[in-house]
Amino acid sequence: MTRTRRAHRRRWPFVIGGIVVAVGILAVVAIPLASAQLLLTPHHSLTTAAGSVQSVGEGEITLSRTDAGARPGTYGLTWSADDGPSGEAVVGPVLRSDETSITRVFAPTDGTPPVGAKVSLNPNMWTGDPGTALGLDFEHVEVAGELGAMPAWFVPGDGDTWVLFVHGIDGLRQSGLRPLTTIAEKNLPTLLITYRNDVGAPPSPNGLFSLGEREWRDLEAAADFALAQGAEKILLYGDSMGGSIVTRFMHESPHAERVVGMVLDAPVLDWSAVIAGQADRLHLGWFTPLVQAVVLWRGDLSLSTLDELDQTEVFDRLPVLLFQGLADPLVPHVDSERFARSLPDAQYVPVPGAGHIQSWNVDPEGYAQHLTTFLAPFAPSAAP
Repeated sequence: MTRTRRAHRRRWPFVIGGIVVAVGILAVVAIPLASAQLLLTPHHSLTTAAGSVQSVGEGEITLSRTDAGARPGTYGLTWSADDGPSGEAVVGPVLRSDETSITRVFAPTDGTPPVGAKVSLNPNMWTGDPGTALGLDFEHVEVAGELGAMPAWFVPGDGDTWVLFVHGIDGLRQSGLRPLTTIAEKNLPTLLITYRNDVGAPPSPNGLFSLGEREWRDLEAAADFALAQGAEKILLYGDSMGGSIVTRFMHESPHAERVVGMVLDAPVLDWSAVIAGQADRLHLGWFTPLVQAVVLWRGDLSLSTLDELDQTEVFDRLPVLLFQGLADPLVPHVDSERFARSLPDAQYVPVPGAGHIQSWNVDPEGYAQHLTTFLAPFAPSAAP
């Protein structure tokens, strides 16, 4: 064997070792950066792929079996076909299933999907507005925020207590349509708002979510709007990151003293726990500190500020209603329970089988009953 060949053989372990080290360093940098970017970048969709249509019958639809398609409850169904139009409908509980298919209750609202069409489930149920979806009178209004005008839907009512609904991360105002009928039955004026980075609203300066740390200012602008229109008291209603926006508002806004109650649905109360939980789900738990650090750097945020579990005193004076799905893959239900149990006037409503912001979908009647009872003291007819 020549000296040159022996030298090459001696170098190979070092070359391979160098490649392994380089790949490891790249992973350590790229995975946290990609995870943080995914969390902070707006995508504006909550739909989940649920297979394809196998058949449609009278009052039922059969889909190829997927985990999403087997979810308990009632959801919006959207579809697109390569050679046909898109559309939407409503699917109800699972009727039967086998190893390859799921059959659910089906109610068309915008046509019927063809066999083979790919479908998605939408927890928001409807893609329209309060008028087209629920037949409610409403107005398109604009809220003047620090970054520009933000569209909102105003549903009129009586009395001086307004409900301000704040949707979650990547959500839409349509999230508020699910409880809106119950709120409207109590005749409470309601404003379903948008905030920075929403569709139709101005972007944030960096184009990223702030996880509630800065979005609360847009809720404050909505409160300014309500107060200018005659509101005296405010009920805050937030789901997912909307819960983080609502709770931040209570710490930061001078209008917090006007707030007389809160409804929270799967609220993010500790972003550190959410990030850690998602890393564990992806078997990347040891990356958690790095992901958290990159989120702080990329979003210019303070995760300690966004931890509500250790700063609950500001909520002690308020009645609080908190819904939490026990199958939520995003928000730890132990956090929601701990938060509610720490408050003197909070009702915690755990919903078995419900995923993230899907408590209404799994049990709409029970959800409406709890919400009706909670809202009753604030309804105009209950005023002294």
